[in-house]
Amino acid sequence: MTNTNVTVDLQKLEKLLNKVGDLVITNSMMAQSVENLPSSDEKKSLIEKITLLQRHIVELQDYATEIRMIKFGTMYEIYADYLKQIVPQNKKVKLQLVGGEIKVDKSLIEQLDLLIKKLISNAVLFGIETVDQRVLNDKNEEAIVKVVIEQLNGQISFSVVDDGDIVDKEDIENISELKENISKFNGNLEIESVEKVGTKVSIIIPLTHSILDGLNIKIGNSIFILPTASIVESIQPTKDMIKYVGDGSSQLLMLRNEFIPIIKLYEYFNITPKSKKLEDGLLIIVKSQGQKAAFLIDEFLQQQQVVLKTIETNFRKVDSVAGATVRGDGSIGIIIDVKTILEAH
Repeated sequence: MTNTNVTVDLQKLEKLLNKVGDLVITNSMMAQSVENLPSSDEKKSLIEKITLLQRHIVELQDYATEIRMIKFGTMYEIYADYLKQIVPQNKKVKLQLVGGEIKVDKSLIEQLDLLIKKLISNAVLFGIETVDQRVLNDKNEEAIVKVVIEQLNGQISFSVVDDGDIVDKEDIENISELKENISKFNGNLEIESVEKVGTKVSIIIPLTHSILDGLNIKIGNSIFILPTASIVESIQPTKDMIKYVGDGSSQLLMLRNEFIPIIKLYEYFNITPKSKKLEDGLLIIVKSQGQKAAFLIDEFLQQQQVVLKTIETNFRKVDSVAGATVRGDGSIGIIIDVKTILEAH
């Protein structure tokens, strides 16, 4: 049988993906120009052709991305074999992988492989107790180490979670070296540890580029982009749907017997809104990692496909901002980081 596989330089694929992103921006500019034309049969025909071009661009982007992506689940055997090699005789540990269906850039996995193995080693050596200690703590003899991958709002997170005992940051081997390596990706290292519950260490990295669907929202005279993947629904609130908490400075939305915290984005971004009354605005219910919130905005505009570009490389990390894009009219659009905002509340 003839081998149909070919080897392609990843840098060439990177250039191809960047060009696809440029096509998305150019197509958006064309759509903006056509939208400004007076109504006519010619305008209708142009809109149909631009819509068709957009569909072809999306397919091209999918094909180009697929070439360099692998399912994270294919790494399970590699990490499971590594764990077997490092588990001490007085410990029992089982590996689980969460998010295996998520596809990740192969070159990114190759670069992070040693870091992820280091986190697994830290969990086994410092987090997981011996079998005797776990029995004394009323735990199963066999501990669990999870390798978890999550992707949202232009960021990708690789976490190693164990159900051992609390771990001090100082106990994590070569933490300064870890941070130094992660900083090369403009990423962050986050550590959460709870006594007798376990430890979660996460490597969070911004994606260098991503094409996503976004909803343009307006607050005062400012327009932001909200990733549609985070949106659950939008409503026009009524007075009876708003419940006040404590001294009345905080409000909750009561929606189908569920209480959802309200976040006034005009306060978050320090913008003068069209109106501060909840009943005069719109509430967009968003969700991230099981958390929900209702964003108060003045109005929502059209949906569009945008090319997310990280801003850390040329500027600095900005809380609540996932990245930026170039709009059809050439202006810069700010993409909201739903995850960060919800975690801050």
